[in-house]
Amino acid sequence: PNVELVLVSQSGERHEIRFAAVPRRGPQGTIEGVVAVGHDITDLKLLASEQAREAEDMAHLIKSANAPIIGVDVGCHIMEWNGKMTSMTGYTKDEVFGRP
Repeated sequence: PNVELVLVSQSGERHEIRFAAVPRRGPQGTIEGVVAVGHDITDLKLLASEQAREAEDMAHLIKSANAPIIGVDVGCHIMEWNGKMTSMTGYTKDEVFGRP
């Protein structure tokens, strides 16, 4: 199983580490300990946090824009429909979501 821990260096720098652990077995096959290999995921966590913030900002921009905004998937099905589209057409996002 994977375990994530925050390690703090002597200088106070924080590192988020994901450890993958496996049992260490002795000659008789009994578990005598654990071997854990770590991977520093600090930058990955920061990137994921930044992407989430940007997605939230974009969603707010789309929702509050005074311009009609529509988003479609690769099959041209409506996936996004903002308030201006609703006020112009009378259709809500729920009514058009997934339609071509």
